[in-house]
Amino acid sequence: MKQFFNRICLFITLPVLILIVLVSLHNTTPLMSDYDYDGGFRLKQQLLKKNKDKAKIILIGGSNLSMGLNSGLIKSSFPNYQIINFGHRFQYGLDFYISQIKPYLNKNDIVVIVPEYQLILDDYFGNHALAKVKLEKLNYAHFEINLSPRDVLAYINQRIRFLYKLKKGSFPNKENHNRASAFNEFGDCNVHWFWGNKKYSKYKEPLMIKPIDSKHLKNFVEDFKKKGVDFVLIPPMYEKNNLNSCKNLVKANVEFYKKSGLTYAYPMDKMTLDSDYFYDSPYHLLHKGIEIKTNKIINIVMNEIKVLR
Repeated sequence: MKQFFNRICLFITLPVLILIVLVSLHNTTPLMSDYDYDGGFRLKQQLLKKNKDKAKIILIGGSNLSMGLNSGLIKSSFPNYQIINFGHRFQYGLDFYISQIKPYLNKNDIVVIVPEYQLILDDYFGNHALAKVKLEKLNYAHFEINLSPRDVLAYINQRIRFLYKLKKGSFPNKENHNRASAFNEFGDCNVHWFWGNKKYSKYKEPLMIKPIDSKHLKNFVEDFKKKGVDFVLIPPMYEKNNLNSCKNLVKANVEFYKKSGLTYAYPMDKMTLDSDYFYDSPYHLLHKGIEIKTNKIINIVMNEIKVLR
């Protein structure tokens, strides 16, 4: 009986001790976002706070914006506005971005939504990216994030590998964009602009397209339009072959945003480029592509604001 009791105690105590050790290590060792690409998201949050009471153009979407925009050009065309490139990862989801910018919007601010076509999908990549957001306290608006044990274990694995590379001195790598220092004052990740192309895989269209509920976006747009905020929806610049292989997903995007009270301000098939313009994904652009995309966005926003105002 005593031996059985000891085994029960060991069975209970061991996981608790492991948890205590993991929590202690989490709180006393460097966070990944202190050094890697996601450190750029802290900068974007700081830009929101710093410019809360100023006229702003806030661009939301995923990394197609973060790694595919020259906000300095936009600033030159809109000198009376603070430009904030709030795009980061499309795995975060559209509802997350909405929750983050809501507290900082004022009358006459402009929200430019440039969403990857996958951004509307429910759980396209799982919750791994959001696990990091929650555990490293990047969720400044307290957006509800529900994590599974699998998400936490994936994060622990990433963190261990990061700490090993950090100790070895192989991270961060100045020849890679995955670092907090890769961002400019507008929130653009710009270190890769003049690098070469890398091989990348196409984003496969899911067999079942399951969009998130459009009510959150619809309510957000309706509420803030009443407060004098303007909204412009623009397609992302996408690699031409990828667009042709995602026709059902593109159609689902049109329907989703229509339900939310938004329509695309520019044809999707005119927001494509050949693969030579892209860096390491069908959304991440090199400098020539960034200039083309940014100038298109400037012209679209100018035309839309004339109509809206």
